[in-house]
Amino acid sequence: MRLGLIFVVLLVLLGSGPAAVAEHKGVSVDDMMKVEGLGSALIDPAGRWLVYERLRPYDQIPDYSFRTYAFGKSGHQLWRYDLARGGEPHPLPGIDPEPHAWLGGFSPSGRFLTVMQYRFGDLSIAAYDMQGEASVTFEQAPAFSRTGEYGPVWISGTELVFAALPAGQQPLATSVRALTGKRLSSAWQAAWTNSGPTADEVRTVPRDGPGGPAPGQLVRADAMSGKTTVLADGLYADLRLSADGRMLAALGVSQPDPADPAALVETDRRHYTLTVFDLTSGLPKLLAPGLEFMPYTITWDPGGHRLAAFGWERGGDPRSGRFHVVDLSTGRVTRYDHDGLDLVSERERGWLQRPERTVFLGDDLALFAREIPESEDQAPRFTYQDIRPDHLPAPDWYRLSADGRHANLTRGLADVSGVPVHAGEGHLTVWAQDGVYRLGETGARRRLSAGVSGRFRFLAPGTFTARRGVARPEFADEAMFTVRQDGGSQIVMLDLRKGEEGKSVSIRAPAADALPLAGSLMAGSVVFEAADGPVTRLLAGRTGSHDPPEEITRLNSHLEGVDFGTWKRVAYDVADPEGLLPPQPLESCLLLPPGTDSSAPLPLIVDVYPGSAGICPGAGQKIAYPDPHSPYLWAGQGYAYARVATPTGLIRTPEGPIAGLPAVIDAGVEAIIGTGLVDPERIALHGFSQGAVSALFVAAHSNRYKAVIAKNGWADLFSHYFGGSGVYAYFYGDFGSYLGYDSVAGSDFGIGRTPFEDPDMYYRNSPVFLAPDIDTPVLLMHSDLDSFDMAQFDEMFGALQRAGKDARYVRYWGEGHGPSSPANIRDMWARMGSFLAEHGVAPDE
Repeated sequence: MRLGLIFVVLLVLLGSGPAAVAEHKGVSVDDMMKVEGLGSALIDPAGRWLVYERLRPYDQIPDYSFRTYAFGKSGHQLWRYDLARGGEPHPLPGIDPEPHAWLGGFSPSGRFLTVMQYRFGDLSIAAYDMQGEASVTFEQAPAFSRTGEYGPVWISGTELVFAALPAGQQPLATSVRALTGKRLSSAWQAAWTNSGPTADEVRTVPRDGPGGPAPGQLVRADAMSGKTTVLADGLYADLRLSADGRMLAALGVSQPDPADPAALVETDRRHYTLTVFDLTSGLPKLLAPGLEFMPYTITWDPGGHRLAAFGWERGGDPRSGRFHVVDLSTGRVTRYDHDGLDLVSERERGWLQRPERTVFLGDDLALFAREIPESEDQAPRFTYQDIRPDHLPAPDWYRLSADGRHANLTRGLADVSGVPVHAGEGHLTVWAQDGVYRLGETGARRRLSAGVSGRFRFLAPGTFTARRGVARPEFADEAMFTVRQDGGSQIVMLDLRKGEEGKSVSIRAPAADALPLAGSLMAGSVVFEAADGPVTRLLAGRTGSHDPPEEITRLNSHLEGVDFGTWKRVAYDVADPEGLLPPQPLESCLLLPPGTDSSAPLPLIVDVYPGSAGICPGAGQKIAYPDPHSPYLWAGQGYAYARVATPTGLIRTPEGPIAGLPAVIDAGVEAIIGTGLVDPERIALHGFSQGAVSALFVAAHSNRYKAVIAKNGWADLFSHYFGGSGVYAYFYGDFGSYLGYDSVAGSDFGIGRTPFEDPDMYYRNSPVFLAPDIDTPVLLMHSDLDSFDMAQFDEMFGALQRAGKDARYVRYWGEGHGPSSPANIRDMWARMGSFLAEHGVAPDE
C-alpha cells in the first residue's frame, strides 16, 4: 500500500496550554535498580503450599550473565507460603538461595517439584522433595527453550524425563554470554601462551554430514535417589506422555540439510522425526519415517493408542503441512487433509508460525481454522500471518474427518480462542468471549459456565520452559478464568472432571488489573499479583469469604511516594492525500513528567518502534520488574515521552518494510506538538533493538529532530542479511540473519526478496547508505555480546564519520542486548543525558 501521509488532528484527550514540571519525585535509575518482582507461581495438588518465584532487588543479584540480558529474566528465588495455616512466606528450605531458580511442575502426587537453577552459565535441573525439604540435582544439563519444546515431563510419582545436552555443553538460551566469555578467555590464553591452536571452523555443510542427529540424550531421572539412566542418545523435543502413562512420544532433532531448500527459509532449520518410547521396556519405535514434524504440536488420544502431530514430507515446506494421525499398534499414518480450511497460525497471538494445537474428537480431529472463500482454491492451507492481523475473518473450531469433511463446532460464538481448555473421550472444551463450552463429537454444545456472565479469558499457566501466553498446557482437572464485568472482575475456577464438569467457584478480584498467578479448587484460593500504587502485593483470595484478600507479601515499598507521571492519549487521523483510502484514525500515548503544570513546554523523547500499537497503560501503574528502558525513567528526569503508533499497514509500502515510518512518526509528533505541551525545538528520537534501525531511518528522512539515540540494533540490511548473528556467531556458527527479510508475513522487516533478487530494496532501506542524509547529531550504543552484531554500528559510525556528520559511539563490553549490570545501566543513562543536554534537548533547570 503506497500512502502519502498527512494528518488531521481529530481529538486530543488532554488539557490545552503549555506545561512544566513542579517539584515531584519521579522514578530514578537508583530506584529502578532496587526493584523486585514476581514470576510464576504454583499451588501443590493438595492445595496446601503456594510456591512462587520472587525476583530479589536488582542491585543485589550476584550474577548478571543470563542469556543476552539479565533484567526481568533472572534474579528469581523460590519462596513458599502455607495456604492452609497462613503465617509468613519463607525461602524454599533446603535449596541453595544464591543461583537464579525457577519452577517447573509438581509430580502427580505433589511430593516433588521440578526446579531449574542457573549460575554464571551453568543451568541445572533438580527435583525438590516437599516432604524432606531437600533437592537432588541431576548431573546432565537440560536442553532449554522458552517456546515449550523442551519442557521436562513427570512419568510417575517419582520419575522425570528430560532432554539433556552433551556433557560439557549448556543451552545457549540461558548461557550464551557466559559460555562465549569463558571460551574466548580460554582461547586468548591458549594463543598467548602457545598452548595449542585456537582455530574454530564453521561450514555450510554440518561436520557430521547433512541431516545428522543433534547431540544430546533423553534422560530418565529418579527424584528419590538422584540417579539417571539414558533412554536414548540424541536430542529430543516435545516430550508428551500418553494418558495411561505407558508411552512417551518425542521428536528426534536432526541438523539441517543445506541441500534442502527449506533449510534456507524457515525459522527453525532443523528437522524433527517422531519416536515413541515404551516406558516399561524402554524400547523406542520410529514412526512415520518419511515425514518431519513441527515441535510442540504432538497430542495423544485419550486412550493412548494414537497420536497426532503436524508434519510434511521431508524437504517440503511447513506451509504444505497437514495433521497426521499415527496408530501405535499398526504404525499406520493417516493424513487429515483440511480441504477448504486455512489453519490459524500461533503468530497471530504473538509467537511462532505454527498451527494452533489440535485435539482428538473421537475418530476425528478438532482444529482451529478459517474457511477459505468459495471463490478461491479449496486446497488445504497454512498461511503465515502477522501479529494481531486486523483484516482476517474470525476463526472457529472445526471437526475434521479423515476423508476431509469438516464441520464448524463454534459457529455463532464470539471471539473464540485457539487455546483449548480441556479434552477427553469424545469431547473438547473451549472458551469464547461469553463463556466456556464443551463440544461433543456429534456437534452437541454445552455451556459449562452457566450462571456466570462477563468477558472470559482463560488463564493458561506458564513456566520457565514455556512462557505464559505461549504455553500449550497439559489438560488438568480444573481451569481458571478471569471474567470481566461492569465494576470489576472475578476469577472463576471450573471443575472439568467427568460428572463434575461445570461446577465452579468464584472469587472477586481485588482490583480490575490484578493478575491471577495461581488457583486451586482444592484450596479454594486464588493468588493475585496486585498493585497498591507503585507497590506490588501478593494476595490470596478465598472462596466464600467476605474479608479482603490476605496479604502474603509486598514488594517495592521504596517506591511509595514516587510519582510515575501521567499518560495522556492523543488521537488523530493519518490520511491518504490521493483520496484512494479513507483516513485511518490513530492514537498515540504521551507520558508527562510528575508534577507537570502549565508554565513552560517540555522536551520530548519520541520512542520509535515498528508495529507499535500506541496503547496507553491503564490505571494502577506499577513497575513489575527492573526495566532499564522504562519510559518512567525519562519522565522521572523531566522529559515528556511519546509512544507513537506505527501500524504495519501504514509503515510497510512497496518501497520497503518501514518506508512509510517517517511520515507516520511525523504525523504523531505534529499531533503531540498541537497540544501545546511539548517544545517543538526540543524533540529527540530514541530507538532500541528494532527501534534503533527505525530511528536512524526516520532521522535520514526528517530534519525535525535535534538528536537521535540508537541502541543495540542494526543499520545495514545487506550485511545483516549475510553476516554473523552477533554473539551466536563466535563459536556457534550462526550466520545469515535473513529469516526476517525473506518472508513478509509475521516480520516487521519482511521484504519477500533476497539481496540477490532485489539489491536496491536493501540499499535504499539501510541507514548506513543514508548517512549523508542524516543531519541530526547521533548517539550510537551497542554491546559486544548482543545477538545483533556490534559490527553493524561499527559500519554506521564509519558511514557517519565519512559523511562528515556529528556522531558518537559508545560500546559496552561483556553486555548483550543492552546493558544488564547496574554500573553500565547507570553509565548509559548518564551518557544519554549528557548527549541530549549538549544538543539542547534537556529539561529546564
